[in-house]
Amino acid sequence: MAVPTRAAMVALLHQASAPLTAQEMAARLGVHHTAVRQHAQVLIEAGMVMAGSLPPSGRGRPRTGYRLVDEPDPYHRLSLMLASAVRDGCTALEAGRRHGAMVVPTGDAVETLRAEAERLGFKPSVEAGDADRTVLVLGGCPFADIAASDPATICALHRGLAEGVAGVVGGVDVERLEVADPHQGGCRVVLRRKRTT
Repeated sequence: MAVPTRAAMVALLHQASAPLTAQEMAARLGVHHTAVRQHAQVLIEAGMVMAGSLPPSGRGRPRTGYRLVDEPDPYHRLSLMLASAVRDGCTALEAGRRHGAMVVPTGDAVETLRAEAERLGFKPSVEAGDADRTVLVLGGCPFADIAASDPATICALHRGLAEGVAGVVGGVDVERLEVADPHQGGCRVVLRRKRTT
């Protein structure tokens, strides 16, 4: 339930013209406001949402309003993912999966991955593979210098991100990541469609 609730919160905040309180989101989502606050904290730590004080409505403390972070610099997103890996003692692959699981779907898994890769600055394109595969080509690496010095970490993080998105949206599995020279671009995320039985 956690990931769909977070995705629904991000979608609500995306549609909102002003910050929303935990109570407002809870009422719209049909969940308790404490759960909204807990999910909001995860989204804040992921760098997707920010909290701020709103003027009080009547007496009492100021209310906390939540809004989406303006599109962050790709290095900011990268640093948040790496910091979570260090903090939680997990691998770069697992940190990427966790962050990928928080991406709000923009369509099917291929479109959601393409949109997220674009947001991160990869200049992605989609190529048809064989009957069961689609390839997401990353035209440029926004982290080329870091990826060149530590491809095992940076590329694992991005494969994990793709796996996290695919796991939440469904319909495809990440079969492999074909790594290219990060300064030239052209890494390929090979996606295999899941067979329906």
